[in-house]
Amino acid sequence: MKKPSRVALGLILLLTPVLAQPEEADPLEFPVAAEQILREPFGGSEGIAFNGEGDLYLTANRALWQVYPDGTVRHVTDLHTNLGLASIGPRDLLVADFGPTNAFNDDRNSDGIVWRVTPEGQKTELVTGIGDPNFILLRADGSMLVTDDATSDIYVVGEDREPRLFSTAVPHPNGLALSDDGKTLYVAQIFKSIRPVVPDDSLWALPLEDGQPVGAGRIVARLGPYAANDGLAMDIEGRVYIAANGKAGEVWRFDPRTEELVLIAREVYGAASIAFGEGEWDHRSIYVSTTHNQGRGGKVYRIPVGVEGQPVTR
Repeated sequence: MKKPSRVALGLILLLTPVLAQPEEADPLEFPVAAEQILREPFGGSEGIAFNGEGDLYLTANRALWQVYPDGTVRHVTDLHTNLGLASIGPRDLLVADFGPTNAFNDDRNSDGIVWRVTPEGQKTELVTGIGDPNFILLRADGSMLVTDDATSDIYVVGEDREPRLFSTAVPHPNGLALSDDGKTLYVAQIFKSIRPVVPDDSLWALPLEDGQPVGAGRIVARLGPYAANDGLAMDIEGRVYIAANGKAGEVWRFDPRTEELVLIAREVYGAASIAFGEGEWDHRSIYVSTTHNQGRGGKVYRIPVGVEGQPVTR
């Protein structure tokens, strides 16, 4: 076959229609509106996470629930209290539970539980001996970090399931987020004290080396009086999202590179935990649970943020 001349090739290229390229989404102007996704709100919710199958789960009303895209829910299993939630393995959830007593209403104790729960509701006591476990962060080496927000304790739990003290640098630690390089642990301080309860607004950064704390932590951001920093999450660009559980009902984003603090959404009253969408849910949105807050909590919101989350360790 005779090859076309350079002139012919130029004409072919000139006359060939150019395929339209998908347009980039318009940058979002923050703060954005938060969309409620539950048909009926709970009395109060806390932990939120997607399991390895991309299904959404929530702790609320002293139980674990699955949330469906149409806004309906399914009861999975009962709990003493409903606290933090994390994904583990291909299907299961890690659930933080204060246990029968807690330091907010009782004396300091050690009857808290971290459950491993299947989607069918089968529960296993995975970790015991922590007073009031709240937030759970699973790490790449298979260990988990667990905060006790009634104290200044962050625990690490390895293969033997025995909790060991990891850090006491942050008073009343709650949400955790680990930088992609593993060198910085971000910690939300929720209270100044619990008797009486006085909220705090500090986001801390703890330096790590080989997975262990080194040096002193430092406060890298403050959200304002009565913020009561709760859950944290991180996007693929290394920015930290902070649920402000206090009176303001806000979600903020902190950029460690620029130290810029951006208000993402307002009127998310009782903002508690944050999870980036997975599975059939919008991957460029965060999903936020809400606790009791002047009768306006117990809802779950979708908040578009225009970026996906940091890959979740399971």
